[in-house]
Amino acid sequence: MVNNRHKTGKIGEQKALDFLMENNYEILFSNWRFQKCEIDIVAKKNNELIFVEVKTRTSSLLSEENLISISQQKRIINAADHFVKQNELDYNIRFDMIFVERSLNSFKLTHFKEFFKPTID
Repeated sequence: MVNNRHKTGKIGEQKALDFLMENNYEILFSNWRFQKCEIDIVAKKNNELIFVEVKTRTSSLLSEENLISISQQKRIINAADHFVKQNELDYNIRFDMIFVERSLNSFKLTHFKEFFKPTID
């Protein structure tokens, strides 16, 4: 079961990468890691640096807003902050989610731009 779920997730990430490239995003990294966090896709378009979380599901029982927890958002924001500082970048930053829903023979992608925004604690 875990292997099948992992395989489905990897297929979803590849579909998301293909989607972004078809829409003129420049892919900088996929599966970029910092400490305990992995950012699925780091991309650039125009003057924006986009951190993308990809969620692949075989059913859409959960609503989209429940797919990325607050604690996961904080880890992604922390990793993104490290990425920007490490690379000395000066771009507008956006946090997106691509929801990939898999049915028997097809995939449906929904791109949520600015899915969440950094908050100050």
